[in-house]
Amino acid sequence: MEIFEIAEMLGANINYESLLQTFFKDYPDAIWIKDKNLKLLSANSAFYEHFNKSADCCNSSGEMQILQEKRTVTFSIHSEKKNQVLAVTAMPVLNNNSVECILYISKDITEQEELKERFFVNKYQLNALLENIPKIIYMQDLNGQYITGTKHSKAFFNDGFDYFHKIQLDFQSINATRMCEDKSVIENNKLITYDKEIVDTRGIPHWYTIYKAPINDYHNNVIGIVVMAKNIDDEKHLQAQRETFVASLGHDLKNPTLAQIRAVELLLKGEFGSLTKEQQEILGMLLDSCKYMNAMLSSLLATYRNERGVVKLNYEEVSLTDLAEDCISEMIYIAKDKNVNISIEKRCDIPFVYGDKVQIKRVIMNLLSNGIKYAFKDTEIKIKIYNEINLTCFSLENRSPYIPAEKREAIFAQYVSFAEAHKELGIGLGLYTSKKIVNAHAGTIFVESFEDERTVFGFKIPNVKDSICAAKTVSF
Repeated sequence: MEIFEIAEMLGANINYESLLQTFFKDYPDAIWIKDKNLKLLSANSAFYEHFNKSADCCNSSGEMQILQEKRTVTFSIHSEKKNQVLAVTAMPVLNNNSVECILYISKDITEQEELKERFFVNKYQLNALLENIPKIIYMQDLNGQYITGTKHSKAFFNDGFDYFHKIQLDFQSINATRMCEDKSVIENNKLITYDKEIVDTRGIPHWYTIYKAPINDYHNNVIGIVVMAKNIDDEKHLQAQRETFVASLGHDLKNPTLAQIRAVELLLKGEFGSLTKEQQEILGMLLDSCKYMNAMLSSLLATYRNERGVVKLNYEEVSLTDLAEDCISEMIYIAKDKNVNISIEKRCDIPFVYGDKVQIKRVIMNLLSNGIKYAFKDTEIKIKIYNEINLTCFSLENRSPYIPAEKREAIFAQYVSFAEAHKELGIGLGLYTSKKIVNAHAGTIFVESFEDERTVFGFKIPNVKDSICAAKTVSF
């Protein structure tokens, strides 16, 4: 039953104080009653915790509506004595269809108001960010409709216009793939990222890196997608220049390498006089090294003749033991400069793997070269070749500076070198290339480092012919 109905039943001579004490005795927030002249009649103790004895302080323009329209009004007021905001519900108490008095019931909404204020501050900050960040970032709903985004992202979303690079893309040609990508993000609830070639309205191709990530609610349900598009034409152009330079350099090095091979072969044949046994051994190692260099250059040129930078892998039975011994013989004199001894321990029944001999030798040479370069002087490098189930494994242990755990995986990234862990200059392609080669052979490459200054690099490759996981090519 409503309070005004109670008032009508009791008649005009209502004991408001008694009613207030009986009906709202234990109410924790402020309650008060005003007469039809808006003068305070009665209030509970909580009222005086917020306001002075006069009720003028808590007047509201809505009170005239109560008197005139005889309806309930809600409003908010600030406490005089506390740093609080109160939500007030003001209800008319009727007698013979006229307002006899007004009952006010309040509730502390300070926390909600503070949350609301923070929400609006965050909203303004987000709007400022979206308005000024020079990126194409936007949000779309599950139906593919634009919600909000950075300043010029809507033009990109609707018309394919890249404001930052002044490119008018032909979005009609990729609408179907855009829908498929959105569907994949929604169904899998996972981020996707890729480089995409998109032609403009003149037919000129441009490259963009696209990121699409799901927007989730509290229950991890997808409720939308956030998209970021970044033009990478400059990066692609720089990459093409780099590839052209490397290919040209490889071509220019090939002829001198062939000349060296021919010259060493003539020396070994005795064309320029007899040789001692030691001279023959050194020239033999030099010839092997030159032939390896020639094979590497041929592989490099084959890579850059293919625009995608893909090398075909020629699978055969390859002995890791033989390759390791070949690499040691080629690097032995470099190791001697640091007085580093190299030992090899063979603990395997199956020393071979199925793979590309040239590429696997690249991996061993990279690991051995790094092992010698970073080993402390007067120490030993221990190479082990061993078996695990369906795998032949290679590991190289040396005494070298400790590599922190957070840097171990990063050193296999492109243009991040092992040297960076020790503040030295490094190009950072050897370990990246090695990982690519091992992964293409359905293998794994690993690094372990210990605080007693022992470091182990190695890899594991299947020794089962025609491994279903092995790739036919490797892309660098």
